Amino acid sequence: MKKLFYFIFLLSSFTATAQSKKECEDLLKADKQVAANIKMYKETWDKIFNQRDIDQVNDKNFATDVLLLNQKEKTRAQGIEGFKKAFNTYLIEFSDIKFTFIDVWGHGDKLVKHWNFQGKHNKTGNMMNLSGVTLVKMKDGKIIEEQDFDDNLWFNQQLGNYLVK
Repeated sequence: MKKLFYFIFLLSSFTATAQSKKECEDLLKADKQVAANIKMYKETWDKIFNQRDIDQVNDKNFATDVLLLNQKEKTRAQGIEGFKKAFNTYLIEFSDIKFTFIDVWGHGDKLVKHWNFQGKHNKTGNMMNLSGVTLVKMKDGKIIEEQDFDDNLWFNQQLGNYLVK
């Protein structure tokens, strides 16, 4: 009887160890994926804003049906061309752009980006200094959805009530 209990104990220990090892391997794999997503994400947005390369919005970095949501979770833009048009507005309307990542972190296929956008508004000559947060969803190493949160009142006040359309 003692041998049977000992055998069951060893078997359950082995099973728990194997399960723990698999969980550790899964966590390590997930951490690597998050790190790869963050690296790709930061490189892409650095090129879009700081290098003024809107063509980084492409099917290599973004899903073809990528969604851009506004703060009220309504679709602001859809698809690569819609996404490109929405962000090209900033490249057209602002000069001396400096886009900074304050922090980026994630879990699974979700990222959170804390950012700062600075630039000179070409029409008014006013300087913009705006910070915000973006919720990001990724799949297979591509951006599939973004939702920006920033202070629209502060944005408009800095531009002298000029609304970007």
